[in-house]
Amino acid sequence: MRGLMTAVGAAALVCAAAAGCGSDAPTVARADLEKDITTRLSGAGKPPQSVACRADLEGVVGNTTTCEVVISETNAIEPVVAVTEVKDTTVSYEMTPALSQAQLEKSVAELVSGSVGEDPTGVTCSGGLKGEQGTTVDCSMQLDGEPLDTVVTVTTVDGLLMNFEVNQA
Repeated sequence: MRGLMTAVGAAALVCAAAAGCGSDAPTVARADLEKDITTRLSGAGKPPQSVACRADLEGVVGNTTTCEVVISETNAIEPVVAVTEVKDTTVSYEMTPALSQAQLEKSVAELVSGSVGEDPTGVTCSGGLKGEQGTTVDCSMQLDGEPLDTVVTVTTVDGLLMNFEVNQA
């Protein structure tokens, strides 16, 4: 089953947001992050069905939060939002596309099913997938009663989208 299977996720971007106050460090509110992600995905032609960030983003370089983004019934992503710079009350941040382990397992199952015409069972991946070109994750499953090991590789990251392929290991 050597072949290329591709799925769309989300990719990196750099943003700046006027920050609110809560502690000594400025903060980007969850609602502002959610609006930013919605605007950027909509601009890329992939308007999300929903965006839910886990927490406000405190303006301390290196701090992160994640957001659950549902693009369609079969496509969800979980970008990591990381603070890159803080100047006065302005917090600069970048978003790196990512799939949680559960999202990746679902995507791999759908891609394999669409490619070979039969549903795999017991899809298990070694972790989630971070949207950086060349990143890999191992996944295993049963297909037609036989074990199948695969490697998922991020092939491109463009704007808010990432592509990856699933190949037999």
